[in-house]
Amino acid sequence: MQTDYLISGAGATALSFLDVLLTQTDASAVIVDRRDAPGGHWNDAYPFVRLHQSASFYGVASRPLGKPREEGQDILAPTYELSTKSEILHYFHDLMENTYLPTGRVTYLRNSEHLGDGRIRHLITGEETQITAGKIVNAGNWGDMGSIPATHTPTFDIAPGVTCVPINDMPSRAKDHPHFCVIGAGKTGMDAAVWLLEQGVAPKRITWVRPNDYWLFNREAILNHPARFTTTVGSFLKELEALGSVSNVAEFCAEMEELGVWHRIDPTVTPTKFHAAVCSPREVALLAQITNVIRMGHITALTPGHMQLADGIAEMPPGTLYIDCTASAGVRAGPDAPPVFDGNQINFSMIRPFQPLFSAALIAFLEARVPDAAVRAACTNLVDFHDTPRQYIAEMLPAIMNQGAWSKVPLVKDWIDRTRLQAMTHLMVGFDPSDSEKMELMGKFGAASKAAVQNIPKILANP
Repeated sequence: MQTDYLISGAGATALSFLDVLLTQTDASAVIVDRRDAPGGHWNDAYPFVRLHQSASFYGVASRPLGKPREEGQDILAPTYELSTKSEILHYFHDLMENTYLPTGRVTYLRNSEHLGDGRIRHLITGEETQITAGKIVNAGNWGDMGSIPATHTPTFDIAPGVTCVPINDMPSRAKDHPHFCVIGAGKTGMDAAVWLLEQGVAPKRITWVRPNDYWLFNREAILNHPARFTTTVGSFLKELEALGSVSNVAEFCAEMEELGVWHRIDPTVTPTKFHAAVCSPREVALLAQITNVIRMGHITALTPGHMQLADGIAEMPPGTLYIDCTASAGVRAGPDAPPVFDGNQINFSMIRPFQPLFSAALIAFLEARVPDAAVRAACTNLVDFHDTPRQYIAEMLPAIMNQGAWSKVPLVKDWIDRTRLQAMTHLMVGFDPSDSEKMELMGKFGAASKAAVQNIPKILANP
């Protein structure tokens, strides 16, 4: 079998790349995936999961996800534009079955894996197929590096008589237990705790193991609705201005909280982690109701009636249901990550902070419309995942460099300004250039970006 592109993976980023490839070129593609349906990790996500960002700029460039915005909607509602798992899976399934495959240019090999060099093995039959491809697109890198709750293996020992389940099983098992222990301080752990509280579980029936606390984006500060233009654009500008003025990481974190862009669950504990998780003030207030928080390091073993942790032992009520939320989807690629465009290989990396789908789509556009290798390289500096505020600040440098490179290529800038995967596109709906207040706000970004680029190395040099 011959094809122009062999795409390894059929997750959200792979489909975002494929979508742009099909609309911008007449190329053919074979897409290979280990799962039985498109959508990647969404197939294995817990049943009550929702998007953590707005559906208005999630998915693929050619088709909106979710219903069009309506006048009178409460944009501060807890689930505003946060699509459910079933909505997202239907979206990707429909795209594959009714848009991509009918083009005649896409071959979809499910339940299969790419062994390298175009060798494909069917996971059920074991049959191998050789595909000759012009280019190989490594779209499954992120998924391979990380782990997801449904398939994650706990790193701690679990003794007989202890019930520990992934978050996926929590809804079906909760009725049988009088007490709950959420293990993990990240967004999955927060989702588990919020779900329990929303079901009416009293906070005193919940124990939460939080070896670390996290800074969180305040969702109300970054909503991409036109009615929130000044608030959201102002938040982006304030962040750049802080990066251009503070002297160290701690000062930056304090400034982000003071500005209302970041917040935290416990005001008495200074977070050490930041994964760019987004939470509304309502969610943070709910989570703050859980006061039985264990901060004794990571769990090493669960035994009947006890948790053994790195820094001590905690007694637990009989019949506790432990919910393992320690999987880590976002893993840092590190300095040895290959370039995006590498000969006949295309390697997915984020090129804008925490926006892998936008990144994949823009990589496809560069592949389709920008043949200059030097321009491609300048536009695709790796913006890595981050675990801490310091790492986040460091990743802002390549992010700003990429943004500057995009603005210098008219074809790229025009595509970015129009694509639905660009959050700013939705903020600009109805924008009036005669609005002096908004124009003044927009006009400050150039100087703020320059100051940030100059100051970030100084911030990182300080302890």
